[in-house]
Amino acid sequence: MSELQLSLIALGVALVAAIWFYNRRVEKRHRQRAEQMLPRTGGDVLAPQAAVRSEKAEPGFAPQIAVDSQDAAVGKAPEARPLSPAERAVAPEPSFMDADLPLEPENAALSGTAEVDLLLDAGKEGGGSVPVPAEWGDGHADCLLRIEFVAPVPVTALWEEHRDWSERIDKPIQWLGFEEQSGHWRTLQPQDDGSVTHLAVALQLVDRLGAVGEDTLKTFIDGIARLAQRFVGRAETPPLVPLLERARELDAFCASVDLQLSLHVLPKDSAQMSGRLLKPLIEAAGLRLEGERYVALDASGAEAFALICRSATAFPAERVEAMELIDLIYSIDVPRVAAGAANFDSMMAFARQCTDSLGGQLADAHRKPLPEATIATIRGRIDELQKRMADRGIAPGGVRALRLFS
Repeated sequence: MSELQLSLIALGVALVAAIWFYNRRVEKRHRQRAEQMLPRTGGDVLAPQAAVRSEKAEPGFAPQIAVDSQDAAVGKAPEARPLSPAERAVAPEPSFMDADLPLEPENAALSGTAEVDLLLDAGKEGGGSVPVPAEWGDGHADCLLRIEFVAPVPVTALWEEHRDWSERIDKPIQWLGFEEQSGHWRTLQPQDDGSVTHLAVALQLVDRLGAVGEDTLKTFIDGIARLAQRFVGRAETPPLVPLLERARELDAFCASVDLQLSLHVLPKDSAQMSGRLLKPLIEAAGLRLEGERYVALDASGAEAFALICRSATAFPAERVEAMELIDLIYSIDVPRVAAGAANFDSMMAFARQCTDSLGGQLADAHRKPLPEATIATIRGRIDELQKRMADRGIAPGGVRALRLFS
């Protein structure tokens, strides 16, 4: 092959290569311009939509979508901020929810911090502005929760809804409904045929059996939250841990002041004492028979102290005059009486009167003779304990004390 032919072949190859490289460059330039003109996406537009979400969105919550960091400055939604008091005062937008149709409860269990907050008229007067009577519930001794429904709910429906979980509650619980006509709260019973818009439920945190347990408290709070959700109501439920801590601390305090005092009058020079001689003393002191106890009342009509008569014979307490007495037991429940020292003095005066008339002797709980110095010490102790109760906001003999020490 001649040199001319070789030169032509080389020139042809070089020309073809130059044309190929030129076409590639032009194609690349056009592609870059096209990409600059089209909007960028956060992922492959051909990929299935479900693949973009990291997890399934829960009902009522917007799904979380990843945003490219380079696009954050373009089209980014403003961050939410807390509403000012003036903005919160603006009436909410009307709801399209039919108030006559109750909501079905959620399948997932509600936590102790759950809050059911539906659109209600917060400015409407009603049970929310009227305190619950202290004998039924307060914010000190109870977990007191309220529900405001958008429409009246039959009491029988409420009772049926909460019956299953409320049967697992091992502390006293009060169900109260607010009567719009009278402006007062009333206790609710299963047989009530009325309806309520305002409901208050109080779970007592402490009694003489101890503080409420975590399971009981969680059952109560979750049950109230579900009840509000089921019948379209609003209820703010408190966090669980602070309530448990408050219950335990209150129980420890109550245990430190819980004194149930008793003393005895025993036969001294004989084996028995005459019930015939005791009967007129009981009547003169105004003691009232309650079951197997004789109860002395204070000026307000509340219990001051009690007397139990034990005999060698099997006569009932109302036939005390026929008894051959072997022991008289005088008792005073210090947290449950209003004037502890004064009631103790009355009890001691009556016990001494019985001792003199029946030929007996004073003894302590261990049936040992009770000296005057010990009696003075006991009286001082009663004063101290009741002062501590009053300082804590638990009036001795008051409604709160009667509930906590039950």
